[in-house]
Order: sequence, then C-alpha cells, then structure tokens
Amino acid sequence: MEKSLKEQDPNDSDWGNPPSPDTPQNRREAFRVQLLIGILAVLGMALPGVMFWLFRG
Repeated sequence: MEKSLKEQDPNDSDWGNPPSPDTPQNRREAFRVQLLIGILAVLGMALPGVMFWLFRG
C-alpha cells in the first residue's frame, strides 16, 4: 500500500517568520520587555528571602 501523502524534504533555509525590522520603535519595545523580564526575575529571586526574613519564627 503506497502513502497517499507526499512527505516534504526538510528545508534548512526555512525557519518560519523573519525577524521584525530593526527600527527605533522595535528597539524601545524590546528594551521595555527585557527590563520587565529582568525586574520580574529579580523579584522572583528576592521574594523567598524576604518572606523568610519576615516570617521566620
């Protein structure tokens, strides 16, 4: 029994959507998102220590 669907050969040059263009607006948005991720990471690392310090018993 033959396959009815033709399998596609892998294409290494096809990586999905191209990156967004490098514009000042995109740079500002990327910086804001990176800053937000950094702040959340610092809070996530510091919160257990602060909670331990406040609620130690």
